[in-house]
Amino acid sequence: MLTRSLNAVYKAAGALAGFFLVAICVIVMAQIVARQLGTIIPSADEYAGFCLAATSFLGLAYSFRSGSHIRVTLFIQALGNTSSRLMLILALVVATSVSGLLAYHTILMVMQNATRGEVTSGLIPIPLWLPQMGMAIGITLFCVAIVEDLVNAILGRATVFNENETKQSEADTRKDGLTDL
Repeated sequence: MLTRSLNAVYKAAGALAGFFLVAICVIVMAQIVARQLGTIIPSADEYAGFCLAATSFLGLAYSFRSGSHIRVTLFIQALGNTSSRLMLILALVVATSVSGLLAYHTILMVMQNATRGEVTSGLIPIPLWLPQMGMAIGITLFCVAIVEDLVNAILGRATVFNENETKQSEADTRKDGLTDL
């Protein structure tokens, strides 16, 4: 039940990442049209940068859970089941530590900027914590997704990203087989 609920949150964050990706396109296209008309959109580059940060961070947990992150498995495949599981646990512990540290400091940064009333340096000043929220939420969700898979690995269960990666690989194999006919 918890996994299903978290997957819904990860999907929502992934959809939000997709929204910000489309927003980048809209901002860039609007800026191009504005320049053709001899004007500019104030702070458009800054807004596109904020959307890029939000897209990058909000998509982390969703892409991790769907098995889209790049992993080098050649070494792992050569190991036995026990060694392979230990290496997976070690990798997840390191990933949890790094993402947890990043999440902690990103949340602190957002809270400090909100408390201090920091604003962006663009033509249109906006509170700095607003664009930073996407980063904080995204990296925190990524850390939660890694912790969940770490718990599964420690308990001897299959990790969700491995299951989804296997499903994707099987779907690609079926698709490749159909195109060869």
